[in-house]
Amino acid sequence: MRYARLHGHDYKGMGYYFVTFSTKPRRALFSRIEKGRVFLFPEGEAVRDAWLAIKDDEPSISLRLYVVMPDHFHGVLVSPGLIDRSLPLLISRMKGRSRAAIRKLRGDSAFPVWEEGFHDYCAFTATMFDACCAYVKDNPARWQLRHDNPLWFQKHTAVSHPRLPTDTVWTAYGDQTLLSHPRLLPIRVSRSLRGAALEAEVERLSAEIAKGAVAIGGVISEGEHLLAKRIADDPRARLVYMCPWGLPSYKPHGATAVRRIAEGKTLVLSGFPDTVGPAASRANCLRNNAWAQAIAATPMP
Repeated sequence: MRYARLHGHDYKGMGYYFVTFSTKPRRALFSRIEKGRVFLFPEGEAVRDAWLAIKDDEPSISLRLYVVMPDHFHGVLVSPGLIDRSLPLLISRMKGRSRAAIRKLRGDSAFPVWEEGFHDYCAFTATMFDACCAYVKDNPARWQLRHDNPLWFQKHTAVSHPRLPTDTVWTAYGDQTLLSHPRLLPIRVSRSLRGAALEAEVERLSAEIAKGAVAIGGVISEGEHLLAKRIADDPRARLVYMCPWGLPSYKPHGATAVRRIAEGKTLVLSGFPDTVGPAASRANCLRNNAWAQAIAATPMP
């Protein structure tokens, strides 16, 4: 697969980068994950050594974080600018070094190691950069949770449940038994609420969730985001998150989201077809709210 670089960006200039590349074919060649920790195979050690050798090519490059996953690699680095070799060339040399070392280990000069190219993400703010670092740190824990609970991380289509409206086709990730809870609480916090009124509504809904209600709805408005954060921080809280677009290749973001799905505390649900992209239009939000109200109001048979 060929990955397009960021158009117009100088890859010899200053930059904060999050890079990713995978084995060919996707197979557990480099490491194993146990209890959220990475244990490198000799092949993985070759990848690690090749990453650290980037400093030999460009001593001014700052290698921040990396993780050698079973079938892919993530790394975060910072370029101060005015480097002699561009980021694509540095990554190409790293992949070449590790490929040669792995083929020597395997005794096979044609052994396939990497997919072609690599993916890079340029972080232009401290928040974005910190998010990339957190993703790398949490990657082994997310891997462990996904592999310990594979069923809940598989896409389920044409989901059927007595409470789900039949005017659309439903897609889900997670524990569908959350839909059977005796009390589902629609979470809808108006965008018009501000200040004390907003805080009061978030407190009201939080109190009901603390009593055992399962929250259901999208997370679009400011108040809904505040409420979602409280739910994420409460180990007892449960949520049916109704995504206001399709789920063609859904992937939970962040260790908290993965953990909550793995523990059966979050169900990701969508009534929109996969062709509806991630742009929460007002029509989508209104339809989502109507579905949440209908699901919550439908009694279990």
